[in-house]
Amino acid sequence: MNLNPTLDAEALHDRYAASGRISIPKILVEEDAKALRKAIEKEPHKNLVFFANGKHFDIDAAGWRDLDDEKQRTTQQIIHAEAQKSFSYCYENIPVYDRWKAGRELSPKLKAAVEFLNSEPFLAFVRKVTGFDDIAFADAQATLYGPGHFLTLHNDAVEGKNRRAAFVLNLTRAWREDWGGYLNFFDEDGHIEGAFMPAFNTLNMFSVPAAHSVGFVSPFAGEVRVSVTGWLRAGVEEG
Repeated sequence: MNLNPTLDAEALHDRYAASGRISIPKILVEEDAKALRKAIEKEPHKNLVFFANGKHFDIDAAGWRDLDDEKQRTTQQIIHAEAQKSFSYCYENIPVYDRWKAGRELSPKLKAAVEFLNSEPFLAFVRKVTGFDDIAFADAQATLYGPGHFLTLHNDAVEGKNRRAAFVLNLTRAWREDWGGYLNFFDEDGHIEGAFMPAFNTLNMFSVPAAHSVGFVSPFAGEVRVSVTGWLRAGVEEG
């Protein structure tokens, strides 16, 4: 997996410094982006992650799809009730970084993706773009947002995690403006002050903390919002 060799990190840094966030199209060599998208789609062991009754749940995505309509509907009502009052989420994922660190099986393409994100060429690039010279590693998950999925307002700041910036490597083939699923940024008054579309082979990055959400994906969305997302962190991973 390789960065697009035509990218100018210094020029990109000037753009990032102006607002603390940036969207970089054509981040990877095109064939690498296509291969990574295909690997995520083909991965058989995906999870459905959601927050309900004050707890994180991580269940087999295929098992969720096999539940009858009534059980799905009841669970969704509980998830939505949580989202009304607190931070909440619902989407499919593949915890690629955690599996890689634990030595668990990953497809060759997904393993290569985690190794690329933690390679010196990529880390040197994001250090230069963001200006955070102490970025030491990237943790990541593959995420799939289909109709009804969402991630509510939060700022990514977690004590002890040393998150310098968040990133989203978008791999969605095509997306319409009215399908939802945008990465939204909010000002102190709750207004959306910026948003990034999930465009194919585009890297979005922003400094932590920043108030943001992933908008609710419309029931009529004709695609799945696919990405590799995570944080660029300083220090050493614990545990």
